[in-house]
Amino acid sequence: MVNNPKIVAIGAGSASFSLEALGRILNQPEFQKATLCMVDTNEESLKTVYTLAKKIKHEKKTQTEIIAEPNRRKVLYDADFVILSVAVDRENTWEQDYKIAKKFGIWHYAENGGPGSFGHTARNIGTVIPILNDIHDYAPDAWLINFTNPLPRIHYAAKDYAKIKCISFCHQFWYGNYILGRILAQNLNIKVNTTTSYFEFRNASLQEYDILAAGLNHFTWMLDVRRKSTGEDMYPLIRQYSLTMPPTFEALTFHLFRTFGLLPVPGETHLSEYLPYTARKENWKKYNLYHYNFEEGKENRERNWKKIKDLISGKLSLEHLYSDPAERIVDLILELFTNANCLEPAVNIENDGSISNLPDDAIVEVPCIVNRSGAVGVKVGELPEAIAALCQREISIAKLITQASVLGDRNSAIQAFALDPMVNDLDLAERLVSEYLEVFRASMPQFFKESDVLL
Repeated sequence: MVNNPKIVAIGAGSASFSLEALGRILNQPEFQKATLCMVDTNEESLKTVYTLAKKIKHEKKTQTEIIAEPNRRKVLYDADFVILSVAVDRENTWEQDYKIAKKFGIWHYAENGGPGSFGHTARNIGTVIPILNDIHDYAPDAWLINFTNPLPRIHYAAKDYAKIKCISFCHQFWYGNYILGRILAQNLNIKVNTTTSYFEFRNASLQEYDILAAGLNHFTWMLDVRRKSTGEDMYPLIRQYSLTMPPTFEALTFHLFRTFGLLPVPGETHLSEYLPYTARKENWKKYNLYHYNFEEGKENRERNWKKIKDLISGKLSLEHLYSDPAERIVDLILELFTNANCLEPAVNIENDGSISNLPDDAIVEVPCIVNRSGAVGVKVGELPEAIAALCQREISIAKLITQASVLGDRNSAIQAFALDPMVNDLDLAERLVSEYLEVFRASMPQFFKESDVLL
């Protein structure tokens, strides 16, 4: 790895990259002589982000070379780090994934688990496999930093099919700090009322407690919780105070806590993706679940683009861009680049014994020491048997869906649906696969040959 790193950001023509990562990369002292290559097929959005980048460069007087290029092959060569954050028409396709399963009587979040995750995986893998293969060919020594969902499945594609080095990262771990802060609000001297914000609970918890968690992405469990200052085990208080929580607050999370003995991290919306207990309409009412607001998601994106244009025009200050956490994109790259040996509490890597009762080749989410060699998982031991069994099932489903999506193998997809706990009929498994393929035929070409006839 050279002293002046080359960072290629694929999917850089997005509002999230502009507002969460761009400023911190260009303000990082270690990257002052780096090359930042921003890649996106949406040339209009890429031009806007490039304009913002040039303004930041001028304000911070950085020497970073900034390149905007829609053709990734022109800039991938000799990259040290590749950031991957792409999606295929996110809100519209996600809503269709949800509605298709609902048509067959299955209620679910439809993003990273359950029937809808097949559509999400196959569309995104169809998009990213050529990218992953280009990384292999043009930048074989680069570290891929993956933020594209479904996170573990994209990671399996990178590891098992493109044969490239990959670390996957997700911000959902910090939702566990929010839950913890809400449970232990009394212990944190937080007054709970309608104006107490998510960030107040989360940030107080982050400052006061250490969480040791392990499992799978969006399906991790708190193995241990300690007060940072004294090492006090907080689980006795968690169990005591959890009994006083309002029945509408994280009802599924606390039901799982009572059942399996460990507090889940990611919040009930994401937990529900991997479990059969919420696959019916009546159970969404039982647990007070709600779905992603697709229209609000689109509106937020438009507001973010307006914010970017206001940053470019000078209506807004650039200052906050230099300190936003950026889902720790910059921190992770910096730790790899500087050989920092930093502890990251939640990184997705190949298991390799980190969780002793899950397969070594599984992609798990565990604490890691990050240095120039990569992310080395902390050995956390065994998960409780029942939780390990839930994780093992999802590992098998993820591998099959990835295989199906890379190879265009319908039978592997049907097998994955047959394993999915939300699907209780083999005929239904076949019908669901056919329905998703029919609706998304144009964005899943890997499943179709000239001689193919839909099931």
